Amino acid sequence: MNGPVERAREALRSGATPVEAYTELAAGTRDLRGAALAVCEALGIPRADAGTRLGDGDGRWGGFGPGEESLLGELLETIGVFDTPVALDEPGERIRALMRRAPGALGGIASGAALGVHRKLYAGRLPEAYATLVRLPVRECGDPVRYWATLGTVGELLAAWLPPGDPEAAGRVREAREHCARQAAATAR
Repeated sequence: MNGPVERAREALRSGATPVEAYTELAAGTRDLRGAALAVCEALGIPRADAGTRLGDGDGRWGGFGPGEESLLGELLETIGVFDTPVALDEPGERIRALMRRAPGALGGIASGAALGVHRKLYAGRLPEAYATLVRLPVRECGDPVRYWATLGTVGELLAAWLPPGDPEAAGRVREAREHCARQAAATAR
């Protein structure tokens, strides 16, 4: 009989999402945390990292009963437990680093938006992260000139970096760049 990690690998290889693999594993055990660790390991997430993401308290796991494995899997997905890092080429890493610094000029960022941007950057989904960043409001204590200038630079680099043949990403970046330019112009007035 295969262990939970191998069963999770088999499910993922067969096209299951991490949530689906988790749901299948968790339905057959009372160790919900162990099922999540198995899926993380099958995804290539180091066990120590997975353990940190999952925490060790029973409080997170005790509120779910039989039949709620899918709900818990979706919650784990939402908070980024199953996220895997994506290495980018040198220009992509420069763009990602600029986007990680940009929120410092906002004067604060809502936790949900911060989590969403972090997850997109971690997963290498730079066009999505950029489109999110340009929609965030600059607070009164922020530095709008620096924020929009940084995102203007990011937009230029991102447009040049995108692989050809991805019209969806190109369109997302083009729209975000146009929004960024409008915001920068409004700030300069």
